[in-house]
Amino acid sequence: MKQINVTFRHVDPSQALKDYVVEKLGRLQKVVEKAFEANVTLSVEKYRHIAEVYMTAPGITIKAFESTEDLYSAIDLVCDKVERQLKKYREKQKDKGQGTVQEPFVSGVSLTISPGEGGPRIVRSDNFLPKPMTVEEAAKHLDILRVDVVMFVNQETNQPSVVFRQQDGTIGFTEPAAR
Repeated sequence: MKQINVTFRHVDPSQALKDYVVEKLGRLQKVVEKAFEANVTLSVEKYRHIAEVYMTAPGITIKAFESTEDLYSAIDLVCDKVERQLKKYREKQKDKGQGTVQEPFVSGVSLTISPGEGGPRIVRSDNFLPKPMTVEEAAKHLDILRVDVVMFVNQETNQPSVVFRQQDGTIGFTEPAAR
């Protein structure tokens, strides 16, 4: 059983596009082997055609995003990305010799938590650069370190701060609010 919801943002709703998404994601039923729900957002921003998928199934959540000059190719690429993540998850489950997972496995551009004895276990975390630096220097480290999030000490405020790559490619910045 699958449920696929398609939302159109800044683009005229098209039954052909909706059918294409349902067909492409419907093929994943044999990979998932369980009921799943997928929320797909198709949008156009100037010349960028964007396809986003947020998919949940028992034990797994997947987020994927692709942007191209054509909406159909963005759909193809994002569906391929979801399929790769599902296969990777399934292989990890086989390697562990487990049939089901109690805690969720989150994949995509985020922290990955896997089940462990006594609760979840962090298997990937991002870097912290304790050397004081400017926001611009920290943003450059996103590319240098090939990560999506960098935590650092802001030399102007002497506060722990975070720069992060957003889905649209821009760089975000956050730090604790002044009291």
